[in-house]
Amino acid sequence: MRRKNKGFTLVELVIVISIFAILLGMLAPSLNSILGFRVQRATNSIAAALDKTRVEAMNRLVGEMKLEKRSDGYYISYYLDRGKASRSEGAKEEQPEKIAPAGMVISYTTDTNPEEQKLGVNESVILTYDRATGGFLPLQDVAWEQEDIISTLEAGNDIPLRRTGSYCLEIKIQGGMRTRIIEMDINTGKYTIKAG
Repeated sequence: MRRKNKGFTLVELVIVISIFAILLGMLAPSLNSILGFRVQRATNSIAAALDKTRVEAMNRLVGEMKLEKRSDGYYISYYLDRGKASRSEGAKEEQPEKIAPAGMVISYTTDTNPEEQKLGVNESVILTYDRATGGFLPLQDVAWEQEDIISTLEAGNDIPLRRTGSYCLEIKIQGGMRTRIIEMDINTGKYTIKAG
């Protein structure tokens, strides 16, 4: 009578585990480089958004950038108004652009709170520039929707941007083992990017 095969031998099990360990060792650096690439890409997207917001704020009545976290990732959107006579065409919110997956961590610090404030789901930070000096303005409490901008300007009023009084000093982007920090100069409106 023949014996039935009832499982793995110890040698077979050790060989399979060894192969998995080798494959995992080869895969780990690849995952870190992928996450590192995403961190760099998100950093570049935020830097480009700051540049665009600065140019728009100098040329428009309203120009602000909102960095927010949603359930599926981080997004950047812009609120712009050219101040034209046709209000319906002047004010608009541009389509939000996804810049990073939800697994990354983006946080910021302010001059009044040096502790990192991580963006949670449905939380945002709204940045804009002083049109006269080119420097950063204090963080804004809420982004203005198109209808609010139109009705306020049609009534002949200025946009009463409600501000927290705090200036954003840095934005930190973390993913995997890589960290990038965008340091902002509130007086000049310039920024520098450094490794964390």
